[in-house]
Amino acid sequence: MRHMKNVFRAMALVTLMAIVLGCAKQQTPPAETVVSDADLISAIAGRVWVAEYIHGLPVVDMSHTSMIFTTADSVNGSGACNAYSGSYALKDGAITFGPMAATMKMCPEAISDQEMRFFQSLDVDQTVSFENGLLHLTPAEGKPSIFAVQE
Repeated sequence: MRHMKNVFRAMALVTLMAIVLGCAKQQTPPAETVVSDADLISAIAGRVWVAEYIHGLPVVDMSHTSMIFTTADSVNGSGACNAYSGSYALKDGAITFGPMAATMKMCPEAISDQEMRFFQSLDVDQTVSFENGLLHLTPAEGKPSIFAVQE
């Protein structure tokens, strides 16, 4: 009799699992959202974007590496020590930066190294994407630079 109870319990459990698994909705991956260049420019322009990571490496606390894009294809901000300005072009979701002009102040070594890494990141084409409200600029090879909107 005890053996039968265990058999019935096992059968009930298997039946319940079959019902649950059978009723589970098959998840299909979401379709890739295609965003126009005009929509991307609208999303990035007029805001102060502050770096959280540059090429996958965290920024020095309170260093304030920033980017401010305009709808007229110009960008400016702070490299963490020096102010800069230049141009950008956005085509098919990829951003390319033109030559940048920057001030030439002396900076503490850690900030100077970070600023150099930031300016070097502007030398390569990068895809533009958003994840959880953060701006991701991702080169074809390497890790992204991630920016948050300054509140």
